[in-house]
Amino acid sequence: MGAGAGRTVAVLGGGVAGLTAAMELAERGYAVTVVEPAGWGGKARSTSVPGTGTRGRLDLPAEHGFRFFPGFYRSLPDTMRRIPFERDGRRQRDGVLGNLREAPQFLSARSGRVNEVLSEVAPLSGPRTPLQILWALGVGPRPGRGLDEELLYFANRMTVYLTSSTERRLGQWEHTSWWDFTAAEGASEEYRKTCVVGLTRTVVAARAEVGSAHTVGGYLEAMALGFLGRGESAPADRVLNAPTSTAWIDPWTEYLTGLGVRLELGWRAERLDVRGGRVRKVLLRGRHGGRRELTADWYVCALPVHRVGALLARGLAEADPIHADLAALRTDWMVGLQFYLTEPTPVVRGHALYPDSPWALTSVSQAQFWDVDFRATYGDGTVADCLSVDVSDWDTPGVRYGKPARECTRAEVAAEVWAQLGEALDDGRTAVLHPGLLHSWHLDPAVTGLDGPGPARNDEPLLINTKGSWQRRPRAATAAANLFLAGDYVRCPVNLATMEGADQGGRLAVNALLRAAGDPADPAEVYPLYDPPELRRLKEVDAELFRQGRPHILDTPAPWADRRPVSANASR
Repeated sequence: MGAGAGRTVAVLGGGVAGLTAAMELAERGYAVTVVEPAGWGGKARSTSVPGTGTRGRLDLPAEHGFRFFPGFYRSLPDTMRRIPFERDGRRQRDGVLGNLREAPQFLSARSGRVNEVLSEVAPLSGPRTPLQILWALGVGPRPGRGLDEELLYFANRMTVYLTSSTERRLGQWEHTSWWDFTAAEGASEEYRKTCVVGLTRTVVAARAEVGSAHTVGGYLEAMALGFLGRGESAPADRVLNAPTSTAWIDPWTEYLTGLGVRLELGWRAERLDVRGGRVRKVLLRGRHGGRRELTADWYVCALPVHRVGALLARGLAEADPIHADLAALRTDWMVGLQFYLTEPTPVVRGHALYPDSPWALTSVSQAQFWDVDFRATYGDGTVADCLSVDVSDWDTPGVRYGKPARECTRAEVAAEVWAQLGEALDDGRTAVLHPGLLHSWHLDPAVTGLDGPGPARNDEPLLINTKGSWQRRPRAATAAANLFLAGDYVRCPVNLATMEGADQGGRLAVNALLRAAGDPADPAEVYPLYDPPELRRLKEVDAELFRQGRPHILDTPAPWADRRPVSANASR
């Protein structure tokens, strides 16, 4: 073989997973081509509102949804640290990772500001108590009351999960919904809002009734350990200091180009040509209708889960049954909506959650974290802030029009979200979001059909980890010897549709490729979640109990279990 033989790679998809795979491979000497139909960074990219910038100012910034970098992320920060970034002519020591800013507060904003919880999630000088963790998660006791039986039972559920063995997590909790795990049936509406539904729908866009307790429990475990400062020294919550593409994605693509990666925008992978158990070529369709073929020695499919199934069905249907499993995976909507405000409005120095909002809203006030004068940098000179909101429930009727979001027009969606935010942030005396504050708004254009002709659709949905879905999720290697899968749907340690999961998926694809190629290069490190050593013996005991078919030693029924009928959907 001549120099470079066996070293060409085609990466299909330029989101976080695809760019991660391209970076890891290029740094190991592979010649990489990345094709992407829409925009570099995928769902993580930021965009702008065309035509809104005047007199040399930039157009108003927009995005699919606000970015959130928990302290338990390890793979993604490692990638970001290696992407060079210059500020004022000097290279930052930590690359684009240095563009993260700590978000030290968390607000659980309740309707009329009654029972509102403001938590400090910045590192404390001493260890955190269980009560402080509950407050930080927004589920602490209500003012003037102690820990009632429901909150104590929720603490039991978290203790059970934290001390459950890997065998039980995969063998039992993976097949149990979060709704059943937390015994939501028969509990109070307040318990459901704060401990059951609120912690799933507004954070990971999953429905508690169908979401896996393995996934939700694992996420809350990682967050709780982050609040404790365990495993990593990073702050529990971080955000970027500029629009995502400015602070991260654009420097990333520039770095990849410098490594020799060919980045080709506007091309969608349409069909794989698979013969003899190998991909021979991929047919691409251009944004404006043209077609071409792309050939390489190795192929990494980094398309989002709702796209990759159709591609594999066309090319691997007979060779690999994985496409049927991918088709069974579910997605849901978590959509970004930005409100541009005429005055600085830092609702909280971090993220806000709105447990009483029918549409499961979360938000962050962005200007306070950005290293620019917002008014002088963006728009027409009158916009001073951007309140970036994620809308996670598109099926529940709202408070203003009485319709679910997917049945509203785009203007109605904006007005409804504004009204729901106002219900939580206004105390009846002071209107935080008064009418004169709103300059304009922008709803993610990936959602179409709201203004007709319907039905509404979303071109960029998120994977939802429903119970039992772990077994349907693929590993990186496929039946085609030179094809590998990269994405947050691939089985990975974080077990959640996140940027960290996408980064881990990209690394897993690279490692599978290196093994198939017999390449002795060091594999890309895939960081596991922190495992507290003081809990390991309890997990060993639980593993033995699980092998014997016995329940977790601390697993008890809810105190209200004998006061309600057994749910027809309860897990067995």
